[in-house]
Amino acid sequence: MKGQRKGPGVLPDDPMAEAGRKVLAFHFRRMLKHEPGTREGSDIEALHDMRVATRRMRAAFRVFGRFFQRSAIRKHRRGLRQTAAMLGAVRDLDVLIARMELYLAPLSDEDRSALEPLLNTWHKQRMAARAAMLDYLDSKMYRRFVRRFRRFLETPGAGVVPPPDDEVVPVQVRHVAPEQIWQRYACVRAYETVLPNDDDPEAMLRVPIEALHALRIDCKRLRYTLEFFREVLPPEVEPLISQVVQAQDHLGDLHDADVAIQLVREFIRRRERKARRRKAPADLQGAYHFLEAKEAERMNLQRSFPGLWLELRGSAFREHLAQVVAGL
Repeated sequence: MKGQRKGPGVLPDDPMAEAGRKVLAFHFRRMLKHEPGTREGSDIEALHDMRVATRRMRAAFRVFGRFFQRSAIRKHRRGLRQTAAMLGAVRDLDVLIARMELYLAPLSDEDRSALEPLLNTWHKQRMAARAAMLDYLDSKMYRRFVRRFRRFLETPGAGVVPPPDDEVVPVQVRHVAPEQIWQRYACVRAYETVLPNDDDPEAMLRVPIEALHALRIDCKRLRYTLEFFREVLPPEVEPLISQVVQAQDHLGDLHDADVAIQLVREFIRRRERKARRRKAPADLQGAYHFLEAKEAERMNLQRSFPGLWLELRGSAFREHLAQVVAGL
């Protein structure tokens, strides 16, 4: 598994299991490449890149997993899930802190000092999450996961579901990828039953925030599926991937704003309870101002999403996708 390729090397006539092994190995190498920077901690993007690699591997198992025996991949999926959780706990706080610091930059010294308790709380939580992450990366559990997963990825045929003896079934990439792509797109289009089918910004505000968070995840899975097969698809797939990324990023910003809102509300509740016990006033003006800013940001992101949604579910996207898939 030496060297860094530009892509996994998926071929149209690869069996799906071996194509999946290539995709997993490609992102496994990336995960390990960014582990030293994640441990060192001076560049938060190293942790971000390591976490993205774990996310892509988990998504790859959703696409290619049925071509492996469950017993053969169960422990690898469990290891990825644990690794992603430890990295994610730190990364989520990195994002919160970075956005808070951007918010603080233009404020006066007095206004910045009013938000210091909240920022300090997040820094302490990040320190604790980072310590837990480093303990995990140093653990026998993580080292065993890496060793076993590497062996699995370096062994062609390991854990593959054998084809039936008495029938012909599709197992090659060229035969199965179209089904996988359309299935992922169907999961995105299913939100037509929940989201407004016009460009009314106010109607989008009535959509449950949980539905928009779920759509973000399905957009991400569609994007990853297209990326897993991009080497065997015509170049015209690139604008489609870009379109999905744009919708996913927009919903990602909305999700980050919503997470910040929940954490600030929790901070305010804790401070108010502590103040009541001490029978003293709680200085929460800065936190309330930040909460209002985040609520306004979330609302603006909801209002500006209909255009992206209409493009993603529109006939032009479907026709373009059909042409791309026909290239297989």
